[in-house]
Amino acid sequence: MSHFNVMAGVLMAGVVSTTAYGQVDASKAEQYRRCVQTCLDNLLKYGADRYGEVHTPMLMSIIDVRTNDAPREPLVLDGMVRSEGRLHRRNPGGCDLWDDQPLLRTMYAFSELNGDAKYAQAADAYTKSFFERSRKANGMLAWGTHIFYDAFKDAPGGDQDGKGPHEILVLCPNWDRMWKVTPDLVRKEIEGIWEWHVVDKSTGLNNRHDDKLPGCDFAFSGGEFAYAFAYLYSQTKKPEHLQWAKTVAGRHWNARNLETNLAPDAPGTGDRYDAHHCFTTVSGPHAALLLKAYEASGDPWFKEVALAYINAYLKYGWDAKARQYCAMLTLDGKPVMEQAKGAGYDAFKPTGYVDIWRTIMYSYEFPVEAAQTALYAYELTGDVGALQSAKNWAENIRANLPPHLGRRWRKEIVEALPEAERVGGTYAENYGRAISFFLHLHYATRDAQDLKTSMDIADEAISKLYADGWFKGHPAKPYYESTDGVSYLLFALTELSAYPNRMACNL
Repeated sequence: MSHFNVMAGVLMAGVVSTTAYGQVDASKAEQYRRCVQTCLDNLLKYGADRYGEVHTPMLMSIIDVRTNDAPREPLVLDGMVRSEGRLHRRNPGGCDLWDDQPLLRTMYAFSELNGDAKYAQAADAYTKSFFERSRKANGMLAWGTHIFYDAFKDAPGGDQDGKGPHEILVLCPNWDRMWKVTPDLVRKEIEGIWEWHVVDKSTGLNNRHDDKLPGCDFAFSGGEFAYAFAYLYSQTKKPEHLQWAKTVAGRHWNARNLETNLAPDAPGTGDRYDAHHCFTTVSGPHAALLLKAYEASGDPWFKEVALAYINAYLKYGWDAKARQYCAMLTLDGKPVMEQAKGAGYDAFKPTGYVDIWRTIMYSYEFPVEAAQTALYAYELTGDVGALQSAKNWAENIRANLPPHLGRRWRKEIVEALPEAERVGGTYAENYGRAISFFLHLHYATRDAQDLKTSMDIADEAISKLYADGWFKGHPAKPYYESTDGVSYLLFALTELSAYPNRMACNL
């Protein structure tokens, strides 16, 4: 499937890439493309698994940009804060095809843009090797937020020495590309999700972990399962696979407040706050994955549910007086205003207005992704509420420019990473998502200011993160780091370099 939809204009060396409502100077487009290509070339040259006794085409998650090596034990730096104290989430000394889903998307797109197949071929080789070598005893892939492929020991590593939970969250996987490489193993992985994660096959009760037991049925994992099943249906056309998707997606939909359409993040967690409140996890990653399920299956039910969530958050989450979105809503539509950070799990409760520049990898707050999802919904459906939601998000994000340390975890990050305050800036993922958001908003509004904002953020990202031919994960760190979302930035810069040819949504 092509990553491009040709609009007005053609990208040519030495020519301004332009439409009637905006332009990207050819020299600027070339700078974006060159930075991406240099980083990808370095990744292919130095980032492949050349550790342990068995060398593979898998790509390392952390690379020191000063040495071009992957450290066996990287410096902790901000790791304890960003990973919520779970350092295995960084994949130290290893590779994680799940975290690299946006990297695969970038490599395929860059090959298509430049006519050089080597990036797509490297992505295929990475996928094939990972599916063959990184598996748990129960057959599930050793990927996600707990486990990964340890390149130094040539086997799964991470939580419980590689025997920890299979947990996939947030990201939009490239099921179509992986299916082309290894269809039988992709089918086995998706069927394994139904077997190991869906606890009650009639109600859709699911668990983020693959233990067949009730647990946390988070919105951003339930959405993953629904999309995986919808994708499987697109390949098999078996009605049960579509029913699997609708059953799991129905878990959150059936738990919503019928008057507001606000759904809890994790309806199965009992008295915990995530069972009784709605966050941008629902209007962001969960709704995005439902829209992907709609695209895969063609079933309009997924689209209607996603739009209901987005429009509910627009109605109840947007504070028109403050011109900001609220981060946490009761299911009857009341915002939970700012509270002091609690102890234990309450520390992750996102009270008050959204913190635009997210710090935690997997939190209850995904503001820029919620913005992207609203715009993606508009692109797919033309829904006016989705576009208004995106415009509100743009106002909220603009008020928080330039990108900076998020307020919720600022104190902890500065203590762990003292240089962060001096150098400023934010994580690569935040830059990349914001660049893509404003570029796609420009396509929707035809407002040249939106394109300018996208380019301004891109220019700052390059100034803060580009070093020694690599993009770092954060301005205060010496590492290319997959889980800091470098690939989102690479994709966004690729999008800008291709302007005005529109690329697929960078979710």
